[in-house]
Amino acid sequence: MLGVKINLKELKPYAIIALAYLLLALIIFWPITLNIASTVPGAGGDTFQSMWELWWVPYSLFVLHSNPYLTTYLFYPIGANLATQTMAPLAGLVSMILQPAGLPFAFNVIFLLGFVLSGLFTYLLVFHVTKHRWASFIAGFIFAFSPMHTIQAFGHLQFTNIEFLPLFLFFFLKMIEEKKHAHAVGAALSFVLLTFMGDIEQGLMAMLMAFFVLLYFLALKEHRRKLLDKKFAISLAEMAVVVLVLSSPFIFGILSALTPSALATVNSQANTMYNELYSPDLLSFFVPSSFNGMLSFLSGGFSAIISPAASERTTYIGYSVIFLALVALVYEYKEKFKSVGLFLVLLVLFGLLSIGPYLQINGNITIVPGIYQIYHLIPVFNVLREPGRFDLLLELFFAIFAAIGITVLEKKYASSSIKKYIPAIFLILIIFEYNSWPISSGMLNKMYTFNTTIPTAYYEIGRLGGNFSVLMLPALPNYSSTTPDLYPGRALYYQTAFQHPLVGGYATRVNATQTFLLVNMPIIASAYYLQNGQGLVYGSPVSGNYSNSTAFLLGVYNVGFVAVDRQAYNTSELQQMASYLVSFLGYPVYQGNDSIIFPTNKLVSSVGTFMTEYTPVLFNSPYSVWQPGWVLCNNSPYCTNDTLNAYFGANPAFVNIYTPNYTRLNISFRGIAPIGTANGTVGLYFNDQFVEYLNLTLVPRNFSVAEVLNPGINSLLFLSSNSTAGSYSNIGISNLTFKKYS
Repeated sequence: MLGVKINLKELKPYAIIALAYLLLALIIFWPITLNIASTVPGAGGDTFQSMWELWWVPYSLFVLHSNPYLTTYLFYPIGANLATQTMAPLAGLVSMILQPAGLPFAFNVIFLLGFVLSGLFTYLLVFHVTKHRWASFIAGFIFAFSPMHTIQAFGHLQFTNIEFLPLFLFFFLKMIEEKKHAHAVGAALSFVLLTFMGDIEQGLMAMLMAFFVLLYFLALKEHRRKLLDKKFAISLAEMAVVVLVLSSPFIFGILSALTPSALATVNSQANTMYNELYSPDLLSFFVPSSFNGMLSFLSGGFSAIISPAASERTTYIGYSVIFLALVALVYEYKEKFKSVGLFLVLLVLFGLLSIGPYLQINGNITIVPGIYQIYHLIPVFNVLREPGRFDLLLELFFAIFAAIGITVLEKKYASSSIKKYIPAIFLILIIFEYNSWPISSGMLNKMYTFNTTIPTAYYEIGRLGGNFSVLMLPALPNYSSTTPDLYPGRALYYQTAFQHPLVGGYATRVNATQTFLLVNMPIIASAYYLQNGQGLVYGSPVSGNYSNSTAFLLGVYNVGFVAVDRQAYNTSELQQMASYLVSFLGYPVYQGNDSIIFPTNKLVSSVGTFMTEYTPVLFNSPYSVWQPGWVLCNNSPYCTNDTLNAYFGANPAFVNIYTPNYTRLNISFRGIAPIGTANGTVGLYFNDQFVEYLNLTLVPRNFSVAEVLNPGINSLLFLSSNSTAGSYSNIGISNLTFKKYS
């Protein structure tokens, strides 16, 4: 139809090459190969989220008949907006035929294919440039099995599927050179696949790459005529139309979900400080990955360059690759880069983008700015918040120059017997440098999550009729752990079995409303404390019946079952949690090695007419708002017993009160001056309306205010004009009580 004739004989070499990459992938990732239906690469919330997304896309489309980018199945009942998440909808649809064999199996097949096709399509691109099969094969290995790709693939399924980036560039260049309809369609298909089999970040990278390619051709007189041509304009238009047509179902889904609040969440994480956290260190390009099975010992003295996010800061290029690239550059310099100037420009530009807003050296942020600061100002494009991911394209262009370097060395040693060994020597060296074999138990623990078995009880819950949700504890991330999102992520994975809305869950971009939904339920906050060794407590200035508040919210959120992940707690902690839940939920319906599950059908349907909500103390957490005095005092001379027993709010500090109906409420509390001061004045506001100024001293004073609460959430706000925003120099309160009056 497009004038393309398929010659099976011509396809045979590519099939052999793909088979070779598959063999390499099966060997390198042997723990997956041997346990393909039960072992998945990665650890933590991202791995489970990727498996959940494979299930969620077809489930939302064909069972719920809903937009997969909007869901109430997470963070029920308020739901989650997935328009700015790392979802790969095409991967979910492609995996449908594999999912009957299990989500781990489907995940692993796509994982392995990501490496095989990344190698194959890079081979296709580089062979177009060099016409050298072995050099192109090595280039494919460099791009497919680079440390950057490998570590990103451990949990990030969308960045496993990077194979369509080189394929897009191949078709885009062919479209410029030959202006054929087939190449325009190929470029369009590649773009759609890299955006929706990969993710939107890759789509933005491809658009930026295409923009730089066009600028390059327009800037050079000898290439300009290739673009200023009617046929090219038609090809470009064809590509754009095919992209829009094929992408329209996904684009409409995203646009219908792309609310101002969703964009605000993304923008809040797109600041320079956040970008710096996910920017590679200059030394990380030259220091072997800490995940390297043979050379990880060399990274021991450079822990600062991969902290705090190893997966975003692993950008090791490899000395063999750098050597080959330098050989190519020296040779091409003599030729004035006539044939590869485009790739050199792209290598430099994406290399500069990848270092982030400011250059970092050995863990220190310098004052040397990067061009990412300009990129960051481009609307929509700044959704790519991790500058280090531009290294994917940097690796691609290093692979191209490494291939050219091999061809140069072969020409140099054309008359020597060593010529035929050059590709093999460098392939072995690169495999050694890039090695990701987990050759020790420590590496296995770092790189793989073994337990993907879902307890049968969750399938039994899924077979129950009715409309109810499930709460799994712990529901909040454990920030004192190396895998803080492990258990909220596993709750997502278990949801694929019970298939009911989940109170909580895991998402790569969580907003404040979703956080408050969780921290305001006492049992969720208590489960967090317990997991962090603080005991089953509910640190709060509020005086009230916490079991009553939990029961109330379980009813409001229509929770049918409360499950406890046993692996999150030691024996003593688990005993405390189970005993407490038995005290007001009754005995569990299931106890296994993984979970304890309690039904909520014994709860009284009406457990109260109002309840309090607030952000409790979460140690080592960005959500901390109220802190107890004994934590903050630090031997301050102003600390007294009254101070130690009070809770201090950050400035500003909130106490939220929920009521289903209009309710007259008397709110009473004891107030004390902030730590470090003998007195202070704090403004009290109710539902954004000023009430009074509270004059505070070191001696606690009783305060009281009578208000009429509106149905829903009502806010009590303490605001100090003399304190720094976010500091705990606001107010200390205790004995916060609520009493209805007529």
